[in-house]
Amino acid sequence: MNIIIIDKKEPCIKTDNDTLVVDGQKVPFRLIDTIILIGKAKLTTNDINSLTSARISVILLSYNYTNSTIITTTKAKSPELKLKQYQKASTSPLQIAKKIISLKISSHIEHLKSHQINLDKTPYLEKIEDAKDLDTLLGIEGSFSKLYFGHYFDLFPKTLHKSKRSKRPPLDPLNAMLSYNYTLFYNLISTRLLAHGFELGIGFLHRPFRSHNALSSDILELLRADINEYVYTLFSQKIITQSDFSKKGGVYLRYEGRKKIWKNFREFLNKTEPKLDAYITEFKGML
Repeated sequence: MNIIIIDKKEPCIKTDNDTLVVDGQKVPFRLIDTIILIGKAKLTTNDINSLTSARISVILLSYNYTNSTIITTTKAKSPELKLKQYQKASTSPLQIAKKIISLKISSHIEHLKSHQINLDKTPYLEKIEDAKDLDTLLGIEGSFSKLYFGHYFDLFPKTLHKSKRSKRPPLDPLNAMLSYNYTLFYNLISTRLLAHGFELGIGFLHRPFRSHNALSSDILELLRADINEYVYTLFSQKIITQSDFSKKGGVYLRYEGRKKIWKNFREFLNKTEPKLDAYITEFKGML
């Protein structure tokens, strides 16, 4: 995934002859799939049209990552795939939802195992197989997630967390980093799914709701264990520390802290991309 991350204070951005120009630095469109634009920046309508015409998606992310928007081409793509997705979602979504939960729980148990924490996945997989509806599945997932995060938070110093998951807003540095990276991947997954022609609002584990990209959240579940390990690495190797966060209506990563992580994020994204593509391919095969 060829991404450009623009995280500067009021950068000068423009397009010129199929080239992105950021503060004088030039990158040809052919080397870009997605642009992540964080904070305050200006794009003209001509720039936006140039980027979307080149099938480059732009992810707009607020500083506290509570708001995000994807700008991409509106040209129709793969109507046959969308029809298959609609049909599967309306007739037999439970089969795919079970697959997602099974893969999620298995990957999270393997993650804990890498830290010498052993859980038996068999009882969970048996409950998933016996589940008759989505609400039962979500109950299984919820109870497992509570157990998982209990062990996961124990891997970190108490100064970094309050021993439980907090989201809107995150209440400690560890939750802030988890939410930040989940949001980044949620949007990157969305651009990837759009490129394949999927309908983002139609999910199988996650129900359609307002502007929520339910399908992106479905795929995100399969990558959460990898993201959690990446976050663990950032803290354990002291790439970021507690001093990189600010507290204002929640706990958020400072601008200076964000500058520290982008090299590692790119490396992690490159490592994770083949797995994401494999999941999307497998997902297509289930429709």
